[in-house]
Amino acid sequence: MTPISLFFPRAVLALLVAGTLLGCATSEVRDIEPGSDAEKLTPAQSRIWYQARKFDETLSNRDAIYVDPRLDNYLKSVMERLFPEFRGRIRVSVLKSSQLNAFALPNGSIYLNLGLLARMENEAQLSMVLAHEAGHFIQQHGLRQRQSADGVAIAGIVVSVASGVPLSGNLMVAMAMSGYSQDFERAADRVGFERMLAAGYDPEQAAEVFRMMRAEVEALDISQPFLYSSHPKLSERIESTSALAREAAVKSGERGEQRFIAHIAPLRAGLLESYLEERDYKRLILILEDDKRRNDYPVYADYYLGEAYRLRNEEGDRDRCAQAYQATLKKAPDFPDTYRALGLMRMQDGEKSVAREHLQTYLTLSPDAADRGYIEGYLKKLAD
Repeated sequence: MTPISLFFPRAVLALLVAGTLLGCATSEVRDIEPGSDAEKLTPAQSRIWYQARKFDETLSNRDAIYVDPRLDNYLKSVMERLFPEFRGRIRVSVLKSSQLNAFALPNGSIYLNLGLLARMENEAQLSMVLAHEAGHFIQQHGLRQRQSADGVAIAGIVVSVASGVPLSGNLMVAMAMSGYSQDFERAADRVGFERMLAAGYDPEQAAEVFRMMRAEVEALDISQPFLYSSHPKLSERIESTSALAREAAVKSGERGEQRFIAHIAPLRAGLLESYLEERDYKRLILILEDDKRRNDYPVYADYYLGEAYRLRNEEGDRDRCAQAYQATLKKAPDFPDTYRALGLMRMQDGEKSVAREHLQTYLTLSPDAADRGYIEGYLKKLAD
């Protein structure tokens, strides 16, 4: 999986700007009801739905969607379990972004970033996020807030595009920052919790995604949360969802861990690769130094921890890097990139024979390596 950086063409930007300026006059906003709702939209809703559909098309045309029919069917099944009366009406898609984010458009399109999906632990946590976003759609929070000075998600998109922020990272953040009021977020939290409870999920899991986010914000010293950054503070959201769980008549339920992991585990290797390509060593270290999180990732994940230490390059990191590479050799002796990394490290140390052995093993395990020419050049120098 390769992280993406998407910019919108001027024509699309102009269209979104035009759509942002339309329909701002105050008018009645109706909740979305099951069944055919297209005929029941107000003029303002119709205009913003049109703009949302154009944005859907833009994401698709710019190859921003992670396409996996099996994963798509799984997400659809969870959404339909949560909202059976809206079967086929709420669409869930995964974006090729490693950032922790999710959002809903007013036309029923819900987007989860691959980074958020891969970082969750079970289906119950997923159900809370999906039901929360669906609550925004059903109660049409986008259009209701559009009638205030705060703007709506699509307005945030326009601001972000105008400032030249790429879609894969800060655009998603900016869109969340221009999102919903605290009252709307609390309302969506309640919808999400009630739906996950009614679907038989463990209510204790409702707050876990927010706990994970808070831990990351604190560990990485992030000034603004990257998911729902205009929502109530993460601590408040943890407390509010925990309070809902304490007050619930049902105290336990399904977590769906095995079913979730069966669909999500393949994404986690790609997520590590994305963090590495983005040189996001802080997040790699945060994930892989945690023994509990480390077990969620492939056996060769120590290689990515070693690369993270190499990129950070603080005192003691070179030794940590070498130890992580060696750990990978023991756990995943057929993973080629470890031999490449160790070979280059030993070449820098002047250990020619060891370096040559590692680099030759790398080419044996990865005969079609894109950097084969460079490695063969190093081998020639090491043979001199």
